[in-house]
Amino acid sequence: MKLYLVRHGESVCNVERMLYGRTDCALTDKGREQARAVGEKLAGMAIERCVASPLIRAADTARIALAGRGVPIELDGRLMEQDMGEWENVHFPTLLEQEPELMRAMLTDWTQVVPPGGESYASVRARVEAVIAEAAASGRDTLFVAHNGPLSTVLALLLNMPDSAVNSLWFEQGCWSSVELRDGMARLCYFNK
Repeated sequence: MKLYLVRHGESVCNVERMLYGRTDCALTDKGREQARAVGEKLAGMAIERCVASPLIRAADTARIALAGRGVPIELDGRLMEQDMGEWENVHFPTLLEQEPELMRAMLTDWTQVVPPGGESYASVRARVEAVIAEAAASGRDTLFVAHNGPLSTVLALLLNMPDSAVNSLWFEQGCWSSVELRDGMARLCYFNK
């Protein structure tokens, strides 16, 4: 079976340079176009189901990308981005100015920093691990549409990388990646195609 991984298209919060995890930011026109483009790129793939974050930027990306294909889209909160707590929906440059040491630490290795009042990486990892296990058990080619944090965690877990590897994995908007699962092994087929 194959897992296809797609990050949501550009959102309003991306453009405004906000630090956001659970904030429900809509797609921009460019983000909707990225969703259409990734749908065209995936047109020849035999996707049987889709599991998407319920946040509007991911859910809309899934709907646009799969329009007309008859693929059921399941919204699953376990694929939501990390809860940024007090940093949620705050202008990124402001945080760098107000919390320089903590923000630099987070930018260096976000698995080691818990945003004030927010969610730990261990929590993100546990919920993502459960979604992977369910998808693998289904045996059906599945598309995950989510956010960079959960998607980088999916890839790190499947490829047996250390947690810190998520800091080096960046899912581009408007692209897709895929991992083949066979006989208990995972093989990266494409990244940011």
